[in-house]
Amino acid sequence: MSLRVGIGLYTGQGSDYRDAVPLAVAAERAGFDSFWVTEHHGLPDGYLPSPLTLLAALAPATSRIELGTGLVLAPLQHPLRLAEDAVVVDRLSGGRLVLGLGLGYAEHEYRAFGVDPASRGARLEALVGSLRDAWTGTSFSAPELGLSDVRVTPTPTRPIPIWLGGYAPAAVTRAGRIADGHLVGRGAPHIVDAASAQLAAVRDASDPTFTRAVNVTCVLDALGGGAASARAGFEAQQLVYESIQAGRPVYAGLVGDPSGSAGLALGSIDEYIQVAGGVDDVVAGLRKVLDGLRDWANVHLVLRVLFPEPDLDVQLTRLAILGEQVLPRLRADDTEV
Repeated sequence: MSLRVGIGLYTGQGSDYRDAVPLAVAAERAGFDSFWVTEHHGLPDGYLPSPLTLLAALAPATSRIELGTGLVLAPLQHPLRLAEDAVVVDRLSGGRLVLGLGLGYAEHEYRAFGVDPASRGARLEALVGSLRDAWTGTSFSAPELGLSDVRVTPTPTRPIPIWLGGYAPAAVTRAGRIADGHLVGRGAPHIVDAASAQLAAVRDASDPTFTRAVNVTCVLDALGGGAASARAGFEAQQLVYESIQAGRPVYAGLVGDPSGSAGLALGSIDEYIQVAGGVDDVVAGLRKVLDGLRDWANVHLVLRVLFPEPDLDVQLTRLAILGEQVLPRLRADDTEV
């Protein structure tokens, strides 16, 4: 197994978007391989609506770390603008962009952008091929996306990797067929296992050109004990999301519909956190996640670290601890494999 470990997903909820710059710099210094941002629109907590714009700001502040979108809500984007913006980030970063694309689930977002949700799967599939055509620098057409004889210049410094998210069998299969990787947004073991089975039907697990990526929600209890405020903040966010998800097959039946729940659908917020505890607990939890991915040649973990409070200094300290005490142990395991 070839292992890379990233940090994310930065959304700016309850904090200043400018905090992303020192956080990305700290993640790079700590030894992480990637820094991830994501996208939603119209949420009351200031959720990041423009991931590529933020990555463009992070590019000149960093030098090594990959910059990823996990995910851009692809059907809401104009395909030509998305192709061009991705090239700008690629150029600013010297070829460090990983473009993750997904469908999203919030009805109000599709309504706001005037996009028919029924078209989203076909639109995403067409978009992947069109992006690759666009990045050749030659004129191309994509009638299904409303593009005719258009050209994107300049070209990217390298072929930009495209990862797709999704939970439904059709979405996971699509990623295996046409993308460079699949990103599991909610890394519960049964969800990861379901994606592995679906991907294995269309993609050779030993293929080093395909990446199995998994978001792992993580709380590091350190510096004074349990991160109760991290759990409280995450619970408040989760309640908002579940109110939007109610009545919609967001997780393709892999997670119960939150409709009718008086509180969290799963009860305790700890049910939504895959890895928690002190350094030893976090290492053990991540090793368990990796064990479930042992058949795949190329694995990328994205640690969605829940910070105990919005204080930037606390967040920077947590990143340093993860870099000093967690990453070396995971990479030692990787070397042994």
